[in-house]
Amino acid sequence: MPAQRPRAAFEPIPPDLDVAALVKSTPNFEHVTHAEPGKKAGKPGDLMSCLPTSMRAENLMCYIGHEGTYTPSHYEMCASLGQNIMVEASDGSVEYGMKTIPGSSIWFMTESKDRRVVSEYWQSTLGHDIDIEDHFAQINAWKAAPFRTYIVEQRPGDFILIPPLAAHQVWNRGTRTMKVAWNRTTVETLSLALSEALPHARMVCRDEQYKNKAIVYYSLEHYSELLEKADAKSMDSKQQLLLKDFEHLFALYTQILLSESFSQDKAEEKDIEYIPFDSNITCSYCRCNIFNRFLTCPWCADGQTIDGEDPYDICMECYVMGRSCACLSRLKWAEQFPWSELTGKYENWRDQICRLNKSNLSGQIFWPLTEERARYGKKTLAEMCQEELKRRPWVDITKPVTRKIEDNLSDSESPARKRRKTRLSHESEEGGRCHICKYIEPIWKLASCDYCNQNYCYGSLFRAFNIQPQETMEVYRWMCPKCQKICSCAACRRDPSMKPFEPTCTLLGHDTRKIADPRSVETLVDFRQSNLRWLKKAGDDEIERLKKHQKEADEKRQQAMIEYRIQLEGSPRVSAPATEYGDIPVDPALEKLSGSILTPPDSITP
Repeated sequence: MPAQRPRAAFEPIPPDLDVAALVKSTPNFEHVTHAEPGKKAGKPGDLMSCLPTSMRAENLMCYIGHEGTYTPSHYEMCASLGQNIMVEASDGSVEYGMKTIPGSSIWFMTESKDRRVVSEYWQSTLGHDIDIEDHFAQINAWKAAPFRTYIVEQRPGDFILIPPLAAHQVWNRGTRTMKVAWNRTTVETLSLALSEALPHARMVCRDEQYKNKAIVYYSLEHYSELLEKADAKSMDSKQQLLLKDFEHLFALYTQILLSESFSQDKAEEKDIEYIPFDSNITCSYCRCNIFNRFLTCPWCADGQTIDGEDPYDICMECYVMGRSCACLSRLKWAEQFPWSELTGKYENWRDQICRLNKSNLSGQIFWPLTEERARYGKKTLAEMCQEELKRRPWVDITKPVTRKIEDNLSDSESPARKRRKTRLSHESEEGGRCHICKYIEPIWKLASCDYCNQNYCYGSLFRAFNIQPQETMEVYRWMCPKCQKICSCAACRRDPSMKPFEPTCTLLGHDTRKIADPRSVETLVDFRQSNLRWLKKAGDDEIERLKKHQKEADEKRQQAMIEYRIQLEGSPRVSAPATEYGDIPVDPALEKLSGSILTPPDSITP
């Protein structure tokens, strides 16, 4: 914030305000009232406005705080762009016979490019997962952090922008603070949401309120309508920006359709239930919003709802991770759009892009969907689900055999449990032995190497090698860590040709049983378990991991500055700061603002 600048003034609205007279006497109101929309094509500031009104999330919030209230460290939901303005606060005057304390809010904020080192620092050093949003870091923690932290004091009239995936926390001061906050979804934030924010939210079962895939679909419809009459030879700057965003959205839509494409080698799925899209179907496990295809269990429906039936619906991402109901298999396919409708719109939008972007300035080529599928090079999410439905056994939940299945779930048992030795003949009948933990599991719980036939349980792959189940299932020929010469088991460590893998991040584990549907189980990986044992075995070099993440963040920051030609501005020197802040780069303007109540860091303790 600049050292000296005018602040926005907010006057209280009198109860007898004549709104009609105000609109009539104010030229700005008159202009807005009679403005004719649609004269020129312009992209929306918030892509959520492209959704039908009934599907939009309520993201305009009002926060009222006082001394001692705070917001824990967190990212903005779905990697959206956050906006926060303080509209009113106590000013030290006398109210109801008592003198008030001037109100303000202290913000601690990091950079978007530091998100990985921030997450690792939170888990390895502070012992909390920032995705859970349950920890307010103290000043000493910010001082010791290996990344840059920005501290600013927000007073009435101050407007703060929160970049996507920038970790931040807020501490309220004084008798009263009132803030209005809202979020915007842009093309860039959608890309971050689908690739980073949603997978992290899925791990901790956090609600997806912004319906990102649906926003991609309806935004494409809106952009296509705006560009329908555009001429490639006479496009103005606004239309060119529209086309650029249109291409970006279309690339996201392509990935969505590819992930939902069935196998080309297997017989076409015929028994697919059609449910018209209303944006209200969510995953029973992770609670994410489901755009089109998903799996539903006809055996687990209970009578807890008004309609007499509560279906168990699971998203494809969760099913591949090993999450499902206790039936495990025989789930039915369901979709909310006719597949021909989605693919037809894909081809129409692709033709529109080819017509308007003949010069192909972006360098990106969009092929027909069948060609994109042939070039994909790996199995799609739907194809993996098709295979897992055949591999996993069906469990009749009405019979006591369910207990037998639960007893065999070694990954959910305590590590201290004594493991039973089994003969090889019994091993070949029952399943295979994991190369890491040496425990015998059913074949469908193991990833088998296509080069040496070694078996690895998915829990060991996840904790020891940071390999998700999907990463092993999506490749046509999977190579195990032993063949890659990175296996870290005791036997392979004695091999001089091996370079044991060192986990790149800390995994504290998440117990999602209290959040997920009570009918849910985890069969491939017990995500409650941490990887601290593997970190200790690798040397537990926490500092080196943080340095590695920080180096990656610095390289991305430097590359962004080169691409956008950003020149860093020097901050004015403060000869004698009023407070010692250590290495935390506090805005020098805070020292000059009259009436600032920024106090020594040691006095702020949650």
